Amino acid sequence: MKVCIIGCGSMGLIYADLLLKTNTVENSNLCLIAKNEIHRDKLQLQKYSNIKFLDESNIHAADLIILAVKPQDFLSIKDKISGKINPKALVISIMAGISISSLQNNLLHNSCIRAMPNAPALFGKGMTVFCYSSALSEELINFGEQILSLTGKSIKTNDENILDLVTALSGSGPAYFFYQAKLLMAAAENIGMDLEMAEILVKQTLIGSAELVANTNLSLDQLVNTVASKGGTTEAAINHFNSSGFEKIIFEGLQKATQRSKELAQELL
Repeated sequence: MKVCIIGCGSMGLIYADLLLKTNTVENSNLCLIAKNEIHRDKLQLQKYSNIKFLDESNIHAADLIILAVKPQDFLSIKDKISGKINPKALVISIMAGISISSLQNNLLHNSCIRAMPNAPALFGKGMTVFCYSSALSEELINFGEQILSLTGKSIKTNDENILDLVTALSGSGPAYFFYQAKLLMAAAENIGMDLEMAEILVKQTLIGSAELVANTNLSLDQLVNTVASKGGTTEAAINHFNSSGFEKIIFEGLQKATQRSKELAQELL
């Protein structure tokens, strides 16, 4: 199998590394597309052996093409690959906001998957939701799922409209937890704890809590109740969160992120 990755930033290189690590593709059959000479030189310092500029790449020879460029950069590359893709090849796009129909129309290629991964893919703990074009065979759908699952869990859907909410929830989701962790550290420092100690406590609590969620049959409500004893410290904090409109803020934030995803899609048409 020959693979071409266009857009070798952090997420593109995550796929490259996992494809090599799992022996899904040989190094010589993995083509990385560099955007300029500086980018090419950086890639050459790593373990990759086949680095090209888009103009000189044999994109028509690829069995799998992963589009990992920023959505706004798609407009500058589409004409260079449009009509040049092997009709039997699968195109997987992880570009936010670019619909399957836009991919098909701009690339003159029908076999496309649109996916939304997230940052924990770096450690194989990612969450990816993907949808696929009606032209895809069951074999290609399963192949695409196999590739996307290299980064963690994957869910397929035939409802492309949900991808905006997916972008807001799991795509942006890690930042929400990072943001809350940062605020907890700042709050602890404000009350009187050394910031270095607060950082250790918050990070380990975040890691341990994730393990609890992943390895128990208890619901999230039940997990809350196992910590929040009646009249205790946890209950005091949660009662304050509830009375201060924390739930409303979370709901509205998710709505804002979803709406922004839809707006970006319109801007890129």
